[in-house]
Amino acid sequence: MFLSKDNATIENIRISDAATFLSVSNATIRNWIKTGLLESPSRGYISVKSLEHVKHNLIGDSKLTSRANKSFKSHEDRELSHFSIEKELNNDAWNDNIGRKYETSLTESHRNKEGIYYTDESIVADMMKDVKISRQTTFLDPCCGSGNFIIQAIDKGVRVENIYGFDTDPVAVEITRRRIYHRTGVWSDHIVCADYLSVAGSLKKKFDLIYTNPPWGKKLPKSRKEELSLFYNTGKSKDSSSLFVFASVRLLTRGGSLGFLLPESVLNIATFQSLRELFLSLSIQEIKNYGKAFEGIQSRAYSIIVEQLSPRENHQVRCVEEESHFRLQSSFSKNPNRILNVWTTNEEQQVVNRLLELPHYSLKGNADWGLGIVTGDNKNKCKSQLEDGLVPVYRGKDINPDKLNPPTKYIDPDLSQYQQTASPSVYYAEKKIIYRFISDRLVFFCDTEQILILNSANALVLRRDFPISSEQLVSFLNSRIMSWLFNRVFRTHKVLRKDLEVLPIFTFGYIGDLFNEERFLIKSKIIYTNGTFSIEG
Repeated sequence: MFLSKDNATIENIRISDAATFLSVSNATIRNWIKTGLLESPSRGYISVKSLEHVKHNLIGDSKLTSRANKSFKSHEDRELSHFSIEKELNNDAWNDNIGRKYETSLTESHRNKEGIYYTDESIVADMMKDVKISRQTTFLDPCCGSGNFIIQAIDKGVRVENIYGFDTDPVAVEITRRRIYHRTGVWSDHIVCADYLSVAGSLKKKFDLIYTNPPWGKKLPKSRKEELSLFYNTGKSKDSSSLFVFASVRLLTRGGSLGFLLPESVLNIATFQSLRELFLSLSIQEIKNYGKAFEGIQSRAYSIIVEQLSPRENHQVRCVEEESHFRLQSSFSKNPNRILNVWTTNEEQQVVNRLLELPHYSLKGNADWGLGIVTGDNKNKCKSQLEDGLVPVYRGKDINPDKLNPPTKYIDPDLSQYQQTASPSVYYAEKKIIYRFISDRLVFFCDTEQILILNSANALVLRRDFPISSEQLVSFLNSRIMSWLFNRVFRTHKVLRKDLEVLPIFTFGYIGDLFNEERFLIKSKIIYTNGTFSIEG
């Protein structure tokens, strides 16, 4: 409790003093008063009791204010946004832009927590450009938001009584219902405020069209995620976007069309393999890249359009990147982890298949792996000058195929003080291979000096019975053909262990410790022209 100069207990203090005490702004204190987090017995003052409660129970004693302030401010902003939109909804004059206004009013933290990113109307129209409509066509948007997919369905000719939508946000649901009414003059009872994942399993109706942009990475309790994954049989694909797809495919009529806007990771990350296998069991019509479609989100957005039919043997998928091309759907099944590498043409995929079919080894089970050191506090634990007792530590960007850049960081070699480290046997191996972790190409180096690395680099140590040496493996992985293969299959900005473990490792094409790409390509009947590889003849 605060004491005055004469040791009397102070019950209330000025807002400015409270802000100084918590290391926040006066405006933040006023926001917390408005939301009820702080008690204000009189204008300009707050109670010390409520102040100490916030500090010790809601914020803590160190470095906590920015996160707490952001969370509280997000909650307050959302309440104010709801109030403002509800007020507009109750006005007699209809504003057709109210949906867009509500979407932009949601805070970034709320969007991240709920995985909500509303879809631009131009993307919605493009995703639904090929849908076939009859008088009986039924339509479902499992997470309708403010109704962009539903309005597009109406514009395409779907009757209002055949349109259904779900969302957990009551304001968004009310906006959708109002938009439908002002578009058609009909009040729909089929737009419901409910958790689709909770009710989808009990819905008796099936739908000809199911189109949506589901929540990406919505924060769900682990137990709830496991429960839903088990119920919808999603395998290892347990992200919220996967749950929505699996739940929706069950409700799709035979020959019906499903279109989802999904993050790029669905195409190439191992945890989404079960989802990709579901797509490959259906007839994929189109996979299209819409680039970075959402402000503040670095992931590209891809639409995946499928029909509830088993794919024909020679079924082709329209793949749209910068340009459009077609791929045999069966060709994706030959990729490691069923990766949907739509950025790779049919001709390039033939080379990928050739490389995967040649006799080869893999690193899975043939190496010991180690992450770079996570210090937990690089600012204080990584020094810019060499001091007594310190040793050089290398970052991913210091690694080149034939050398290391001169060190610019130094750390204490006592590994016990760091947040996370690999086994010392990896760092101090007689020979270890280190590589850039954050990279869109393969960059490897053979270390014989037992150097330490930070977590922007990783390491592996070959088992003694592996048929090629560490030097040969490094030369091979740094080759043009292997960087091309890695990009054509995985196209990631992180070099993941799971991806490296499925790359084919060949034992031919070496002259001493160096991989001879020209000799390898001749023997494999592969040629290099115009920046890419193709099958000879």
